[in-house]
Amino acid sequence: MSNIYCKKDSTLTDNEKAVFNAHLAREGLSGNVWDVFEEWVKLSTSKVNFFYVKVFNKDELIGMGLFLKIKPFDLRTSNVKFRKNPIINKVFSIISILGNTCVCISFRNLITSNLTRPFFFCKPDLEAEIMKAILTYLKNDKEADMVSIVDTSVNQPHYQNAGFDIFPSSSEAFFDAEKYSDISEYLNEHRSLKKNLKRKQNEIITQVYKGAVSKSDLEQIKECLLTSIDESRVNTPSQKFFEDNIFDTQVYNSDKYVHIFIRVDNKIVGFHTYHVSGSNMGGVLGGFIRNRSRKAFAYERVIVASLDYAIKNKLKYVQYSLVDNFTKLRLVDSLEPCGLYFYARNPINRKAFKYMFKSSDMYALYLLEQQGLAK
Repeated sequence: MSNIYCKKDSTLTDNEKAVFNAHLAREGLSGNVWDVFEEWVKLSTSKVNFFYVKVFNKDELIGMGLFLKIKPFDLRTSNVKFRKNPIINKVFSIISILGNTCVCISFRNLITSNLTRPFFFCKPDLEAEIMKAILTYLKNDKEADMVSIVDTSVNQPHYQNAGFDIFPSSSEAFFDAEKYSDISEYLNEHRSLKKNLKRKQNEIITQVYKGAVSKSDLEQIKECLLTSIDESRVNTPSQKFFEDNIFDTQVYNSDKYVHIFIRVDNKIVGFHTYHVSGSNMGGVLGGFIRNRSRKAFAYERVIVASLDYAIKNKLKYVQYSLVDNFTKLRLVDSLEPCGLYFYARNPINRKAFKYMFKSSDMYALYLLEQQGLAK
């Protein structure tokens, strides 16, 4: 095809969504897969801008990608060593402001609601051409100094052909819920987990909830989230923006999402929210007050409850995003290898990224997974 071109856009019409109905069907998704991204597009600012890259053949829409642009890019957000050291934190804060660097990242980089890759194709045999067009468009974006995309490793050749550098990432963790006819089958495979979950049942309640979250519960899950952020091994490039705006979306104001709350003495000590689309269930956000939730095995209870919900509702997959802790790695039953694909026009930026990558959150997650698999 010689008439392929890309266009950046901030809206997606119903007719344009319909172009990808066959793609959604192949992925086992329904039309509500667009909901989360559409909400973030509406919340875009000059510093954090969500957008669609649409691919056309002449005037026919044939492909699309979901991305966001961040400027200035805070070098500290994805590097725990920069965040935790007060002196280095201050130095890189100044460097980030003075550098005023702009980065384009895929929606998947946010490690949230990973129901699908950030690319959509009207026909599977056009994938190579559509990805080439999108990657070329992003590379040529004069506003973007860097492009960073998390994607499944099987697609690595697309990035190699486009001239992207390749860095390791932890795998995407998920459950294949169709393996089980009942949650007891899963628990019988994890005897120690089964034993732990029987402890103090009278004090611990697992609640699966749909609908708008009450003001009282909302304050409690905010506390769980803020505590988790402080202790987290990974922050996303738009972490602060995500924290400041997630509760203004419909995620906690509608019945489109499934929430799992773990209550100890009637107080929420851990939670996870999911987006259900077609036969898939993807994690959107979670948080735990670890000094209270650890003894209650709240994280484990959330994982079990999500799989139980998927089994009972005939769902196929429960997506848990990238491996970021040993418990997730131990309890999920499936892994999809991923990579981090990076491009920068400026050779200084390329060298700087390569030099700093081994102190980054992403590399730390990769090492964590390798360590866990080696046990």
